[in-house]
Amino acid sequence: MTAIKVAESLGRMFYLVSPKGSTFATQAEVPPYVADATPWFIVFIVMELLYYFFKDHARGLKRHDGQWSQGKYRMNDMIGSLGAGSLQQMSRFFLGSLQMVSYNYVWDHYRIDAICFDTFKLSTWIGCFIGVDFAYYWFHRAAHEINLMWAGHSVHHSSEMYNASTALRQSLVQTYSSFLFNLPLALVFSPAQFAVHTQFNLLFQFWIHTEIVPYLGWLEYIINTPSSHRLHHGRNRYCIDKNYGGTLIIWDIMFGTYAAERIYPEVVAKKEDEEPVAYGLTHPINTFDPVAIQFGHFIHIWRTFKATPGAGDKFKVLFYGPGWHPGVPRTGLLSEIPEVDIQNPPTKYDPILPSKFNYYVGIHFTLVTIVGSALLAEGYKILPLWQTQAICIVFLISLITLAKIMDAKTFGLKIELARTLGIFLLAEFVARSGYYKQTYWERRSTLMVADTFFVSSLFLGWNIYKLGSNWTTVAPKETSNTQDAKQKKDN
Repeated sequence: MTAIKVAESLGRMFYLVSPKGSTFATQAEVPPYVADATPWFIVFIVMELLYYFFKDHARGLKRHDGQWSQGKYRMNDMIGSLGAGSLQQMSRFFLGSLQMVSYNYVWDHYRIDAICFDTFKLSTWIGCFIGVDFAYYWFHRAAHEINLMWAGHSVHHSSEMYNASTALRQSLVQTYSSFLFNLPLALVFSPAQFAVHTQFNLLFQFWIHTEIVPYLGWLEYIINTPSSHRLHHGRNRYCIDKNYGGTLIIWDIMFGTYAAERIYPEVVAKKEDEEPVAYGLTHPINTFDPVAIQFGHFIHIWRTFKATPGAGDKFKVLFYGPGWHPGVPRTGLLSEIPEVDIQNPPTKYDPILPSKFNYYVGIHFTLVTIVGSALLAEGYKILPLWQTQAICIVFLISLITLAKIMDAKTFGLKIELARTLGIFLLAEFVARSGYYKQTYWERRSTLMVADTFFVSSLFLGWNIYKLGSNWTTVAPKETSNTQDAKQKKDN
């Protein structure tokens, strides 16, 4: 029985589910499929890491040094992705779900009873699957072509790597625009049906974030595949504004936004026409701080908005494409996108730290990941809301402080010292005060946490005293695009 449940759980990651088993009369009956899939997110990431370590002889895990085969995974990039995704997932404990509130309102007041689909028919399940994916295509396209929406969606594109952890780099504010594209579905599909398919649509898009799976032949023209989505994450000129599909790629073929990855014989006839995909934004953000990742482009829009004269052009700054400026078409010019040098792959943002700090961050990142996974998978179901919110805050502070270290910020060690001392004192209080009733083993575990963070604070305090502000060995590398951007600014 357990094996069957595991198989069913894994099947949801690929939209391989039973229509009957995923049909519900009310929204309250719909399981939190995305939250319940948290263990699979970890499993997929670990499996991908193991592949690069053993099958690929660890080439993909080496620091990027100008070769396309290297720089597939870095711990600092994972911290940035997990931090951004955690902000998005944990926001539901503070903000609720605008998407479902608005959807329920339209269903309750404006549904068209004469054409509403019968909840328990197979045709309804298929129809909602197609409808949700069609709505996602148009939302996704708008998120690339409207600057204000791109500010939210660019979070997902901000990693310069492409792996399973990149899929978790999700936007906190994206739902405040995406819900509009789903409201027409509320005229005919119940909230329960929509809640099921919108989660499966999101889960399906997790496994396609990998460089391991090659071109899949005829499937490339039906479903969204790793190859199609790799191209979508590219900043090469031929990749811009292509392959918006969620589960199906047929919408891109129908509406002229499909393109194929130019590294396979099925796509390019001549070797000289091959062009590997360079991932990330055309002007990299150069940080792993999840807050900066989430809101960086909003700050850029605000500064551009203030500096742009005239109401008409101010409107265009917000609602035209992110590449727009006076004198160019609505979505900008491809010729202004920085070219990717195929012979010299772009250098990725990857500050070099002393090994001891990498080990330190690795240990604490593992602890944070275990706690966060447990919270999102099961913990929130049994804890009071205020305790869940408190853990979320500590969890996110931890990710931010670790990101500051990986960004090689001079104050990174100091704020991390404040975090470790804070958690040490909190754990000591919980274990010894009797404020929170615990079993013997729970108390011992809490004291072990206190001891761990006390030792961590001693390590940090000694290094701050010994090294001062000169604790990095090499300054963060700058990408060629960052240098170009600075040069433009200086000019």
